[in-house]
Amino acid sequence: MAVAQMKKLSVVALEKDTQRLITELQKLKCVEVSENDFAAVQTVSVADISQEMGELLSRIASTRRAIAFLAAYETGKHTIFDPPMEASIDDFDSGLDTIAMDEVTAANTLAEKIAYTEGKLLQLEGEYAAYQPWIGEDVVLPGDRTTYTCYLCGTLPLNADMAAIDKKLADLAYELIEIYTDKTIRALLLVAHKEDFDEARKVLAAGGFAVCPVRASAAGGYAAGAAASCMRQIETFRQELEKLKKAAKQMADTQLADIKSLHDIFLTRQDRLYARGRTAETEKTILISGWLPSQAQDKVRALLEKYDAAYSFDEPKTDEDVPVLLSNRAAARNFESVLSMYALPRYGRFDPTAIMSVFYTIIFGLMFADVGYGAVMVLGCLAALKLLHPSESMRQFLRMFAICGASCIIGGILFGGYFGDLPNAVMEGFGGRESTPTLAVWFDMVEEPIMMLVLSLGVGAVHMVTAFVIKFIILVRDGYVFDAIADVGSWLMLFAGAGVYFVQPMVGAILAGLGVLMLICTQGRHEKNGVMRVLKGVMSLYDIVGYLSDLLSYSRILALSLASAVIASVMNLLSTMGGLTVGGIILFIIVFLIGHVINFLVNILGTYVHTSRLQYIEFFGKFYESGGRAFAPLEPKSKYVNFK
Repeated sequence: MAVAQMKKLSVVALEKDTQRLITELQKLKCVEVSENDFAAVQTVSVADISQEMGELLSRIASTRRAIAFLAAYETGKHTIFDPPMEASIDDFDSGLDTIAMDEVTAANTLAEKIAYTEGKLLQLEGEYAAYQPWIGEDVVLPGDRTTYTCYLCGTLPLNADMAAIDKKLADLAYELIEIYTDKTIRALLLVAHKEDFDEARKVLAAGGFAVCPVRASAAGGYAAGAAASCMRQIETFRQELEKLKKAAKQMADTQLADIKSLHDIFLTRQDRLYARGRTAETEKTILISGWLPSQAQDKVRALLEKYDAAYSFDEPKTDEDVPVLLSNRAAARNFESVLSMYALPRYGRFDPTAIMSVFYTIIFGLMFADVGYGAVMVLGCLAALKLLHPSESMRQFLRMFAICGASCIIGGILFGGYFGDLPNAVMEGFGGRESTPTLAVWFDMVEEPIMMLVLSLGVGAVHMVTAFVIKFIILVRDGYVFDAIADVGSWLMLFAGAGVYFVQPMVGAILAGLGVLMLICTQGRHEKNGVMRVLKGVMSLYDIVGYLSDLLSYSRILALSLASAVIASVMNLLSTMGGLTVGGIILFIIVFLIGHVINFLVNILGTYVHTSRLQYIEFFGKFYESGGRAFAPLEPKSKYVNFK
């Protein structure tokens, strides 16, 4: 239940060991390389990685193109249940990357050939289509001329105004012969006296006339011969394309895995280069600064001594930007993502993950109190952990929801939620019973919402008081004992009095009065003017309104729990309306599945959001000191493979 203690790492090693040392540090996954602290030394320079980085980025882009190309031709069936690929960094660093890069080059070359072939096919198919209207016509395409006439082949849109065109051509010596018509265009042969040809062509062009884009001569057999020749080329390119695609499929099945591994190796090397760029160097040495958790000192020390490096592990200074690594045990570790989504604590400050996880689990279970839904969550999360091979961060997320699912089961037993009131609905709808007993061990929250509201506010009160206690402990730990008593103890006294009042009115009133008196006397203590000191103390009592508002926020526990229970009850009522008949059973199955799936998905999202909100606003707002920067160790990058 703490932020891990960090050490400042300073290393001086031989320049010739730079690549191997940084690679070994990356494999340890426990050192964050930071900007060097040696800039003031005149003989030190910053490592220049620009050329290497440019080459590496070019290779990464090439591998991505190859992966995108081959993925489209992969014939092997992959499912979400397949385990991730594994690879070794050492294998690639020892020469396998050269082989894999040759495969990348071959894949990209093949992609270019396929793209060229497909482009030629599209071009030839377009030409073949352009010949079709003119097959059977012994005319030179796109046109020709005789001693006195010229002719031109082309097309007009079907919606062209032929009457207007004929009118404009009336004074010219021409003939317009319609060769072919389909749903969009008409193919026309324009024959005109050579003196009127240019004018006739202009008139047609204004109406949308497009000259035939292909050529055909008498020697080539006019359009029919040219089309046949075009088709022969199409068949040749189709056969070539088929061979190329077959080669691509074979390459995808045999080489795609290596190329994906190479991609991740390049990303890993990119991180190493970034780390290298944060170092400094002299003529013979490399200077590295960074951070590591104190528990990782021994293995880092062993590595550095292997390279005869000079090093030191120092305590961080107060003004340094120390990264934060959360260090929690067992179940609490699975709730670190909830805290990280809000903000990490500042280094050296209190990490509330363990305490927060307890309240998170309880509140989640109250909001979504149902045995059936909870069982679905637990079984679904456990199955995903077993079958889907998720990443470690996703594993934590799934384990968190499994824990919350168990809390939902407990809540369902206490309040009688079994897919809402499914057992009762079945007994009444299918069994004909007019009334059925409640299955709640404690109370039925739908029948007794006021009791559920009281429970919700009670949990909220404990949650808020816990936040004040944490604040009290933090202030005492930091040496601000009087501030802890004045700013937190007085409110705790007031809250205690308010709670005890319902049991022992006299004692409660005394405790609350002492709390109010403490607030009036202490909250203006920084004011020099006596009147202002008292006035500010009195005004501090206005915070009661804010705390009361915070407490009322916990009524959302009642709202969320009733929402899921009532919707489930409605679905159960609808699903059993058909009675114990064949049609009724079918209706039951359909409505039950659709209704409860929707209810589950909507309310699990709402429960997750509102449970998190109660932690972020009502709980953390009382004591939490955020502003930490996440610890980012140098480690292998993995998108497609897991590195051994």
